[in-house]
Amino acid sequence: MMVHSPRMIAGLAMLSLGFFDGTLGVAWLSIHNDLGVSLESLGWVLGAVGVGSALGSAMFPTVVRSLSHLNILALSLGAQAVVCMLVILTNQYWLLVILYAARGFFNGLAHASLNAYFAQRISPQHLMNIHGGWGVGTGLAGFLCGVLITTDWGWEPVYLIGGTLSFSAMGVIFWTRHHFRHLDVMPSESLSGPFRVSVPVFFAIASGALYVGLEQGVGNWISSLLVSVDGAQIHQAGLATGFFWTGLTFGRLTLTRIPVASNQMLKWASGSIVVVLLLLLWIPSEFKIVMYAGLGIAMAPMSAFILVAGARLVPSARRDLMMALQVLAFSVGAAVIPATLGGIASVASMTILPWVFLAVATLLIVSIWITVRD
Repeated sequence: MMVHSPRMIAGLAMLSLGFFDGTLGVAWLSIHNDLGVSLESLGWVLGAVGVGSALGSAMFPTVVRSLSHLNILALSLGAQAVVCMLVILTNQYWLLVILYAARGFFNGLAHASLNAYFAQRISPQHLMNIHGGWGVGTGLAGFLCGVLITTDWGWEPVYLIGGTLSFSAMGVIFWTRHHFRHLDVMPSESLSGPFRVSVPVFFAIASGALYVGLEQGVGNWISSLLVSVDGAQIHQAGLATGFFWTGLTFGRLTLTRIPVASNQMLKWASGSIVVVLLLLLWIPSEFKIVMYAGLGIAMAPMSAFILVAGARLVPSARRDLMMALQVLAFSVGAAVIPATLGGIASVASMTILPWVFLAVATLLIVSIWITVRD
């Protein structure tokens, strides 16, 4: 039954979180006109949500002392639903930034609680399946937003759908959370001892920041990049965004069948990301929409395997702290890198952004190899 499946329930929560994340990248093509700001102003919104996420992640070790992991997750989903509804009513740019900062705070709590609970209880392959739910949400949101804007429905219905989805996920989590008490914590290399930031632990944290920053940077800037540089139409930009997140999801649901060690999977995936980004620099514009799906597939294993690799580097008693640090790094990366892209685009031009993507991916390869070195 669904209520007994941690992957199904956690996947639904991830889908709700992903739907919100996938909306802004395409909706911004219309929202920025409504608010009277430039396309490049997206960087400040992404920075706000990233800073909020970092704060939420940092607060997680304190909050979890009073509330259980799954209660934190459910309450965070409810708060996200409220923000979705308020965004529809917003007609000021600074209010949108504040709302996204608030959403970021609850997003940080949600991801920290979900990953801290499940990463130490299930395999990295199963965690990757759960993260596939996030990709389903982002891909669906980007596609729907592009279609609705093109057909003159506007961007508001997508946020209404996202809020409804988040409220539903909150209710399901509350209803089913007691079914997961049987899940056992997986063993680590050291069952006791202090938390030490060794070189592999440091780079496990840094890898998460680089990866999520790259993922959010690509996912949120695809539409603006294609429209301003390649002359794509809004529905084409929405399609490319949907392809990217769909590729990410497809990979997370299928690559688990490849019989390869976790560390080797991380090495192969990080190398594949660089290869695809290089191809995107040189292929004709008409092929880029499809190629972004390939980039999503290449990125698919990264987040789940980085989280599990980090969790297994520390004693069991310190995994909540390690997970909070990793999700904090995710949030910092998601704030700093997309916002930096906005600053670069404002100062120079959007044509340089693909080269910045490649630079971040190169740093990611170095960080991954240090994390998983034998």
